[in-house]
Parts: sequence; C-alpha cells; structure tokens
Amino acid sequence: MLKTVRKIIRQSNHIVFLTGLGSVVECGGRDLWDSDLFYSIEKEYKMCPEQLLSAGEFSSRKERFYEFYKKEVLTYLPKPDETYEIMKFLEDEERLQSVVSFNIFGLEKLAGIHNLVEVAGSVYDNYCPKCLKTFDVPYLLASRSIPECDECKKALRPNIRLLGERVDNDLYTKAAIECYKADTIIVLGADLGSSKVQYVTGHYKGENLILFSKEEKYGDRFADYAFYGSIKENLKKAVL
Repeated sequence: MLKTVRKIIRQSNHIVFLTGLGSVVECGGRDLWDSDLFYSIEKEYKMCPEQLLSAGEFSSRKERFYEFYKKEVLTYLPKPDETYEIMKFLEDEERLQSVVSFNIFGLEKLAGIHNLVEVAGSVYDNYCPKCLKTFDVPYLLASRSIPECDECKKALRPNIRLLGERVDNDLYTKAAIECYKADTIIVLGADLGSSKVQYVTGHYKGENLILFSKEEKYGDRFADYAFYGSIKENLKKAVL
C-alpha cells in the first residue's frame, strides 16, 4: 500500500491537506480532551474544557476564561515539526494547493504555508472588537488579568471559534471547494467521521483520500488508504 500511495502523491498536482489535533499533539501540543488532562482540568477549575472555552464563558466570565486560556492553552503552544516542513515542501513544488486546518494552533502559518483555510481560527489572531487593532500572544500573556486594547480599553477577543458559536459558513464553503478541486486529499490526525470533516470532504469525487493517524477510528472507513502510528514518520515514507 505504501508503494501505491507514494506513486499517487508523486503524480498529484492538486493536493489538499486536512490537519487535525493529532498532528498538533505530535508537535508537542496538548489534547485537552485526553482523559488524564481532562480530569485534571475538571478538578482544578470545577468545569470541563468545553465549558471553559465556550462563548458563554467568554461573554459572562472573561476573567476565568482568560485565566484558563492563558494557563492551559497559550502557555503550551507547539512548534511545527517535519510534518509541516513536508507540507511546505509540497507547496513550494506547487503540488500542494491548500491546507484546511481544523485546529487553532496556527502551525501551518508558522511553517510558512500560504494557501491556508483556518476553519477554527488561530490563537495568533487577537483583536479589539471596537477598533479592530490586533495583538500578539505575548501581549495576552503579559496581561495580569483580562487582556485589554491599549487604546480602547476593551477586552480583547481571540479569533478562534468558541464552543457554542456558529461555524463560519464562508470558511467551510471555501474549504469544501478546495477539497472538491483536489486530485488527492491527505488527512493528518483528523477524525474522518466528524460532521465538520464530512462536510468539507463530502463533494470530493476522487479515490485518493489518504489518512495518517496515530490510531484507528470508526470514521476511517471513509479513507481510501490509512496509515497508523507516527504521522510524521509515515508521511515522510509516503512523500520523501
């Protein structure tokens, strides 16, 4: 199967990557829904990650939202590994046409990838809801409590989709169009059975949907080819 996939990727000129939490964890990122970490967060904050990263929490309890967000998310931001270097390599060769990111960690931009659709937003994009001035992560981390605009004094808004908010239909439509145009789709650590991934891949008519994942999931039946174990090592074998 590896030989077949290597040939497919080598002959593809319109590759689209889908990146999920699995590829982030391999780069050192945290999975807040990992059972041990989930329990630890519930014990400390008396709430689960879904509640702490919700639109309702941000709207009514910003101080607690930012206490959690800065300590448990921004303090542990991962850096791109060879997986993202391979994507950048394929983009430079003009074979990768787009990356659709289902996570908020911005690893694709850090790796220098330009053709990117971040359907969940990015922790690196923060703005004032009044004047729209933007602020970086160090500014948020340096704030003592709720980060505020240095001009308007309004609480800053991280440009990520909080739980309970509607998805951005324009971004998902753009992602779906990119997948529709693809001759090959490569999925890294995303759940093919999730409704969001199903939506963007639903109009893909090809037969080259390739999955790289740490472990097997029920939704993997939608893949034409699947590899399990280290995403980075398996992708290196398939591309380089």
